[in-house]
Amino acid sequence: MSFFDKFKAGVSDAGNKAKTLVEINRLKLQNSGKKSDIDEQLLEIGKVVFAATEAGNWPPDQESIQDYVARIHQLKFEIEQNLLHIANLTDEKVCRSCGNSSAINAKFCASCGQTFEIIQVKSDEEQREEIPLLENGQDQAEPK
Repeated sequence: MSFFDKFKAGVSDAGNKAKTLVEINRLKLQNSGKKSDIDEQLLEIGKVVFAATEAGNWPPDQESIQDYVARIHQLKFEIEQNLLHIANLTDEKVCRSCGNSSAINAKFCASCGQTFEIIQVKSDEEQREEIPLLENGQDQAEPK
């Protein structure tokens, strides 16, 4: 491989890393905005609760805060999706407890010490094996 081929490959690699870094920073900026939106929704819920309390209507109607709660859930979901996207770009995993990143092969969060969950998904066959069958071939969960 000639010097120019190595140089060209290095420049290409640097360009790809720069694109990845820009994407990560864009997602982090989006998450920051979404966290601010969550704070605004919580403030609005507080205003509704305060107004209901002042009017003597305790507890306040759930309908009056339902839209705010739904928006908060949506924003949290979007933040989680962005964190997963960031983790895929960086080969890192994000702690669900504190939100900090750790190496993909880490068993504990470097910041808070939380154990990373390992989710094991069972195949349909493994799930069927767990249901004991009666002599006539019916599983015990079915009514006779």
